[in-house]
Amino acid sequence: MEPTTVTTICMILFAVFVTSWAVYCWFSDWQPAVRRYLSPEERLEAEIQAAVRRMRQAIEDYERGDQHL
Repeated sequence: MEPTTVTTICMILFAVFVTSWAVYCWFSDWQPAVRRYLSPEERLEAEIQAAVRRMRQAIEDYERGDQHL
């Protein structure tokens, strides 16, 4: 079975689409993500700071709840 004109046009359009998509992905504007690995001490400090923030928020929520009564 020989390709028809419609099939050839579809194949060319598909090839142009795939090529343009590849060029866009290759040269598009993107920002690299910096991966920073935390040491065990830094990880522990971050967990402590998060717990302190949650505790302060809970205290504020509790106090705000008492004011409305």
